[in-house]
Amino acid sequence: MQTRFGIRTAFAALLLACLAGCGTEEPLSEADKSLFLRPTDLVRYGFQYDDPESYEKFSKSRQIDGAYQLKYEFQPGKTERRRVFIYASVSVAKNESDAALNESAEAVGMLIGLKASGVEDREVQMKTSSNEQSKLRLLVKGDKPLGNIFTTRDGRKTYFIVVTGLYFDDAEDWKKLFAPKLEQLAGYSPV
Repeated sequence: MQTRFGIRTAFAALLLACLAGCGTEEPLSEADKSLFLRPTDLVRYGFQYDDPESYEKFSKSRQIDGAYQLKYEFQPGKTERRRVFIYASVSVAKNESDAALNESAEAVGMLIGLKASGVEDREVQMKTSSNEQSKLRLLVKGDKPLGNIFTTRDGRKTYFIVVTGLYFDDAEDWKKLFAPKLEQLAGYSPV
């Protein structure tokens, strides 16, 4: 029974990935961009860049099934003194079951890739409300913390983020940083 579920999940994730490739690019609004954790949010942690926008990449696409996918990447140049890498995606699915599948597929795919390079994840315990479905993971290589992966789902909306170069091993500290983004996600509509 467990094997069948795994095969179904893998097939559904593959199907979602294929559908994700069948979309049209759309312009991003300031509301879209404000969903993402950006370098200006990290100044109090010592990350400051002269021209952070030059290291940012945004995209927004509408999929063939009507779902939306927003992506953000921040990767500073090698000449920067303190470097943080951020990759994030926000998905707005047609329904909650598609959102749940999308959340799982993205996290599992990233973790498989990281494990292949010797990076492990350790769950950081979070106090969540009954309707909140969030997970914070600490990424470690050997005994050295590298960063975090955070996933959350709010109905049809999922948020996935990977941060390296900065890490949180305390869920309350993470929540203080990330709470404004979750509030924006709750009221967000891609159109």
